[in-house]
Amino acid sequence: MKEIFFSNIPAGIAVIGLVAYFFGMAIVFITSPLKNAEKFAVKPVDNAGKTEIRVYYGGISFALGAFLLYLTVALETPVYSLVGGLFFATTVLVTRTIFLCVDKGWKCPYTKLAIPAESAFVVALWVCWFLSR
Repeated sequence: MKEIFFSNIPAGIAVIGLVAYFFGMAIVFITSPLKNAEKFAVKPVDNAGKTEIRVYYGGISFALGAFLLYLTVALETPVYSLVGGLFFATTVLVTRTIFLCVDKGWKCPYTKLAIPAESAFVVALWVCWFLSR
């Protein structure tokens, strides 16, 4: 498997970062959903909401990381997983930016962290993609 990731070093590094990010998010939200959801300005109204945080923030994060890892191994190249990660990360950033304007959420503490962090992540992924070409 090491050879697959080293077959295209920029894409391999990006995919390792993406998988680590998604698996990390999964662990954080599955093990401690309420504490971590509050950091994201999300509060469930009851215990079913707590389950939804585990499922959508934790479960889907795990699935995305596992899928990108599977795709890399199955196709024997990290390039397609990098493209999938680019679609996801860029879409999240663009959607967040648009709806922060619509919802007027620019002054929220989470936003002040999310926009620069997501922007840096997306730029790094795009740099890896251009270097992988």
